[in-house]
Amino acid sequence: MVCKTCGAVINDSDTICKNCGDTIRVDVDNKVNLAKGISPEEKFRQQAAQFGGITVKEKRGTIFAGMDPKMISYILIAITLLIFTLVFFIYDRKRTTINVDGFEVTLPVSMRDVDDFSFEVMKSEKCRSFANTEMEFTYVIYDVTTVIPELSIQPAANDVDALMEYYEGKDKLVTLKTDFTNELNETFSDQLKDYDLIENESGLLRFTYKDTAMTNNYVEMHIEIVDDKVYQFSLLCSDDRRDKVGKTIDEVYKSLKIDK
Repeated sequence: MVCKTCGAVINDSDTICKNCGDTIRVDVDNKVNLAKGISPEEKFRQQAAQFGGITVKEKRGTIFAGMDPKMISYILIAITLLIFTLVFFIYDRKRTTINVDGFEVTLPVSMRDVDDFSFEVMKSEKCRSFANTEMEFTYVIYDVTTVIPELSIQPAANDVDALMEYYEGKDKLVTLKTDFTNELNETFSDQLKDYDLIENESGLLRFTYKDTAMTNNYVEMHIEIVDDKVYQFSLLCSDDRRDKVGKTIDEVYKSLKIDK
């Protein structure tokens, strides 16, 4: 055989050329080749090729390689809290519009049905509340006959007293929008703590007050007379969270639309 590097004659059993010192490799087909300058990884691949081929992959270090396990735990906890905060932040700002009982309103999607009838001051047609961890929205709907009982009378043609009461009720209905809200304004201003009138016009009464029956709460109430119904809406939150949810309260009332 002849060395492929220097051309010197070599024996079949030689593994190194005695003339130039290069390594001699025997391929599968028994041909003689030089393995000059081959890295250990490449040499392994060439040898492995005789057995069907083996792929050698370099193992890369992870981003946490060499870091203190306690520090890794702190980082993972911080990432988890950040993700939770972002999810809560996005969810808390989502809104949903409900259309029920003759009106529609847009509320935070986090608000759910709760049983609370504390704002129902008279027998109502409907009383329903929604709440989350920050505030509560309640609506109560009264029939006009609850406010003017005389209208519920069904007088006989020959019952003079009943007829007189019924028509007195009809007269009250004509001025209900102004008289009723004025009466409520006077009553609430005397009875409610920190009562603050916002609006009293055309059958609409809006005001705020502090409810201290159980805890110190801030309440913003909206009472409106539409045809033969009296709609009462209230938004309640803890007084110390008033500034935080004030914008949301304004958004809710701006979205409120009663079918007329």
